[in-house]
Amino acid sequence: MSARETQLKLEVKKVQQLYSKMQADQQALQKQLKEFKTQAGSFSDVVEQVLPSVVSVYVMDWETGEEISSGSGFFVSSPDIIVTNYHVVEDIADEDYLYEEDEVEQVLVETHDGKLRMAEVIFTGNAEEDLALLLITGFMLDPETGEQVESPEEYPFLELSLDVKVGDRVIAVGNPLGQFASTVSQGIISAIREPEEYEEGDDEEDVAEVKVLQTDAAINPGNSGGPLINMAGQVVGVNTWGLEDADSINLAIASEALDDFLAGFEETIEDNSQN
Repeated sequence: MSARETQLKLEVKKVQQLYSKMQADQQALQKQLKEFKTQAGSFSDVVEQVLPSVVSVYVMDWETGEEISSGSGFFVSSPDIIVTNYHVVEDIADEDYLYEEDEVEQVLVETHDGKLRMAEVIFTGNAEEDLALLLITGFMLDPETGEQVESPEEYPFLELSLDVKVGDRVIAVGNPLGQFASTVSQGIISAIREPEEYEEGDDEEDVAEVKVLQTDAAINPGNSGGPLINMAGQVVGVNTWGLEDADSINLAIASEALDDFLAGFEETIEDNSQN
């Protein structure tokens, strides 16, 4: 069996616990959306349009079945490519790396239709870029047996918008992660910050590599890696958490940087195919 088809089987009890957690998360999200609709009016329509493209990402220790880290992600550029933060997968994935089929690192992805799907880390940036790409596979975990079964569904992907300016209304979206209630939050773009604005010293390592958006929409571990969307449901940024003090500054990696990252992925694949 290929690496795409094999991974250490999680015990049935653990899989059932994960599915139970997912159901609780979905109930929490539906409650929040109901409240959001009352408070935010048309914002909720945009959120409901985007949610089928948003996932939760679980990085697992496949030997113990324990969760190492988690975050959000979303389908982008195709129905099988997911973007998330690099810091979500950094415990299992190298920086700035294109993974070959025989060396993949697998994670679990919770999709909007309530399935635990298998996905592979395929391309990473570094801590400053804080972006990584996952490839969703055609397999899910069966809640009854804990085994992988075929699940060929495709999911809608979100469009990017590079047109963003200070004052634009935005929504930070992510899948719920249990203890974090704020997974959908609204706000505005309060600043657009170029990489050189992060310089803290003479050392080049202190300089961030990408453009980021500062917003007053709350960004936390629950929606880290999820999309920051405009009122047309387009992605203007990738929510990040941990790049700076998230208690006081909410940041998203600008979609312009994500667009460059996706182009770098395609270029790396092309270069490798020619070698």
